[in-house]
Amino acid sequence: MLGSFRFCLSCHKFTLLIIGGNWKVLFLDTAEGVAGTLRPYWSEATAGRASVVQAQADMLEIVPPGSSKGSGVRMLLDHFGVTADEVMAIGDGENDIEMIELASLGIALSNGSEKTKAVANVIGVSNDEDGVADAIYRYAF
Repeated sequence: MLGSFRFCLSCHKFTLLIIGGNWKVLFLDTAEGVAGTLRPYWSEATAGRASVVQAQADMLEIVPPGSSKGSGVRMLLDHFGVTADEVMAIGDGENDIEMIELASLGIALSNGSEKTKAVANVIGVSNDEDGVADAIYRYAF
């Protein structure tokens, strides 16, 4: 099953993505709307039944518990027989935290969330300064 359903609920725009039985809900609002209304509400409403994270200040993600970029990278490592010692991860949002923690070298971009920067080994330049490319050239080559 593949689908993308768009709704408007209480004047908050959100998208429900369903792919192969997996789901993800994305809310887009102002940074204040996400932090002050959406995140508190959905964190309480989903309590333990879903993970609520912010990829960006104006975007809230709700995903099944245990699903994250980190768990996806772990599955790929297991599939290809690679260890986390061989992995560098680069991110800027809360949805990148588990992936950055998993990698032997976790890089948060300087314009990323404070929570993401707190778990990173290195703070790279911002994505406005080509932070991903800079990190690859600096640490992978």
